[in-house]
Parts: sequence; structure tokens; C-alpha cells
Amino acid sequence: MAYTVDQSSGTGLQGAWDDIFYVVRDTTNYNAPKFRYILQVTIDGVVIGKFKQLPNNNDCAVFDIGGIVSPYVYQDENIAQLGLINPDGSVGTTKIFATNEDAIKTITIDFGYEKAADADSAPTETMGAAAQTTFKVINGTLRKQTSNSDSTNSATNFALINTNGHLLSTANTFGTVITQYVIDGQYGVMAFLNGDDVGSDDCNYFHVTYKSASGVTLQTGYFQNNSTNGGYTPAASLSDERSLIYFGCFPGNLQSQGIDTNLRPDSVANWDYYEVQAASSTTLSGNESSKVYKFKKLCDTRYNDLDSTYNNYNGEYFLYWWNELGGVDSIVMDGASQVVQNITRENFTQIGGNAFNAGNTIKYRRRPSEGGMTTASNSTITQITLNTRALNPEALNPLIQSLANSERVFIYNRPIQQPRALGKTAAFVRCVVVDQSVSYKTAINDKVANYSITVQISRKAPSKI
Repeated sequence: MAYTVDQSSGTGLQGAWDDIFYVVRDTTNYNAPKFRYILQVTIDGVVIGKFKQLPNNNDCAVFDIGGIVSPYVYQDENIAQLGLINPDGSVGTTKIFATNEDAIKTITIDFGYEKAADADSAPTETMGAAAQTTFKVINGTLRKQTSNSDSTNSATNFALINTNGHLLSTANTFGTVITQYVIDGQYGVMAFLNGDDVGSDDCNYFHVTYKSASGVTLQTGYFQNNSTNGGYTPAASLSDERSLIYFGCFPGNLQSQGIDTNLRPDSVANWDYYEVQAASSTTLSGNESSKVYKFKKLCDTRYNDLDSTYNNYNGEYFLYWWNELGGVDSIVMDGASQVVQNITRENFTQIGGNAFNAGNTIKYRRRPSEGGMTTASNSTITQITLNTRALNPEALNPLIQSLANSERVFIYNRPIQQPRALGKTAAFVRCVVVDQSVSYKTAINDKVANYSITVQISRKAPSKI
């Protein structure tokens, strides 16, 4: 049987947003009656589809399945406060890592064909015409926009095996150091590939090093990527949930965790920034397995002044979103913000009074508080215009671009839609970026710049839904 897979991009690690294709050829059966090529896709042991094609002009068939598998992979939502809140919503300060639920999946592909004995007969299906193949897929893109669909993707960029390894973050890269700007109390996580099956087998430890403005080390330590701390030790043949790990490495997460209290920001006096870097050993030097991720502390302003009564900040918001690499990103928006509420009201007119009961011994009466225009089913939509700090636009651009294009965004602040008496506990809630366009700056034209983004809270208030 001369059935071959002539070309394939579906090997190794793939991005669901990229072309994932197979070109198949059968030189024996292609001209048989009612002939069709068949490609079967299986995820989590369940066949999600069996797809058939006629031979093309070259008697082959091209199956592009990126759009088929993409609905089955998506980043986790309840992980932004690792170190304080576990993915299941419980309070826990002993887990700084988390495995994923559906952010990465193993896809199994089977090949076959169907044909009939003659034009009047029903076709018979034959599977196993070529060797079964598998690959892993994440909810993002691993291929440059300037690359052809048959070019090798950039999955190896995210292998944590040396100082070239990236986390699944869109933050900008300046040489081997990737800088983000943060404030005390800011929550956020980063995702990374884990284990031999995704080529990332040296991410055993994540070192955190606090430094002064002059670069002097003030405190250093590490978190081990293992099940005790919420992650999983990298190895071969890991399950999908252990092949992509989240790490709570922002100031709020580090402050909340109880694994190593010496690595809490408040335990280190006068730190200017801290660096996070993966390594294969408890000793960082000589065992580095990722780029350096630098978290530089922004100075306090009147917009993020701590409210000691409610142990929260008054003006800053944290935005947190799914990014296009299959991971998550976070940014602080603590410039001047503006809240606008759009209210929809259903109005009707009431007569009022006791017209239905008046008469005999009951006097007719209509009080001033009765009747007239009445409103019901009020629905409030809240929009918030947020601003970043004024920074080098080259540091902000990739994060803002990723945020504006994300299909899943969350915002963190004290709830603004409920009475204070109900409590103003801060939490992440769903929101949507409503800007129709964003004008980007460059360091050539703007030495420093800030961005304004408008989001809409996903839930209406009050709501009867």
C-alpha cells in the first residue's frame, strides 16, 4: 500500500493559532470509486472528529487542523494570586506554582481512506494506512508572522535548558534581561514549559534575587518546581497538566507565600528590583536555564497610596490576560483612572392611589409619593479608563499589544459596584477591552510615554440574570 504522509507540521510542540497541517498521498487507491482521504483527530482519548477529503489536483489531500484543535486548549483563569489563592479558590500560602488544566493538550492523528467496489456500492473505511502520530499543542502561536506555514516554528525558544530560554510571556526582551515594572502588592503569574516532552527539562528551580539600585545583592533564594510547591519536577512522559506550569513571581505572590518568608518583598529592605531565573540546580551560577526576568519596583504616587483601613490601594488596577504565546501576562495600571457607568432603565407610568378600592366608606386618595413615572429593571454597565505609568514605550508596547488583542482579560481592584458595608475585598473579575484602536509610540519619537486603555466590567450591576 503506497499511502504516505509527504509533509507535516504537526510534530513536537505546536501553536493552535498556527497552521497545523498534513499532506497525504495514496498512489494505489486514489482513483477508486468514491475515494476519500481520512484524517482522525483524538484528544484526551476521545475522537473529536473524522475528516474526509477528495484528492486534489495532484491526487493528494491537505488537512489543516489548527482551527479544529484550538477550541480544546485555553489558559487557566483562577491562578493570578498563586501564593495566596490556590487554583481551586482555597486560601493557601504553600503553593507558588500550579499545573494547568487545559492549556496544553496531546493530539493523536490517525490516517486512513475510504473507497467503494463500484459506483453503486457504499464506501468501506480503512484506518491505519500510515503510522499514527502525536504532538502537543498550546493555545497560542509559535510561528513568526513573517514565516511561511511550512517553516520550523519557534518552540525551542521556550525550552528552559540554557540562558536563551523564554517563559511564555510577551514582555519585551533587552538582551538577556526581560524587564517589567511592578509595585508592591501586584499579583501576576508567568507560565513556562515543563519536562522532556516539550524540550524544557532544566526548570527544576526558580531563583529570586533582590538587588539595590546599584546592583548589590540584598537577598537570594529559590523555589523548587515540585508537587510540594504546586508544580512538578521536569521529567520525561509527563501528563499534559504537568507539561505547562504557572509560577506566581510578582510582588503580591511573593509577599503572600509562606514557603520562604525571606523572599517576601517586605523582608528585604530598600530593594530596587529583583531578578527571577530558572536553573537546573540549587546553585544558580553555571546552571542557568532561562533568561533573566527583572521586576523593577516603581515609586509610589498618590494614585497607589495604601488605604490602611481596608488594607488595599486606592487607585491602582492590575490587568491580567491570556497572551498569544499560550501563557499569561500582567501589567499595573496606576495612573489617573476614570470610572463611567452607563445605566439602562425600563420606565413605565403608574396611576397610583386607591381607585380600585375607593367608594362607600373608603375615600379615594392618591399620595404625592404614588403614581407617575416609575423605573424597573435597572442595569448598569461599568467602564474604566486606565492609564499606565510613563515609561519607555519599548517596554510597554508588547504588553499593550498583547492585552488589546487578548480574548480573555481580568481586572483586579476593590469592587466598585457594591456598598462598602458588603466589604471591599479585592479580587480579579472578568472584563473586556473596548478600545477600537490603539496608537503605539516609539522610543525614537517618545522618550517616555503612557497608554490609556478602556475596559468594561463583564458583569452588570445590579443584575437579575
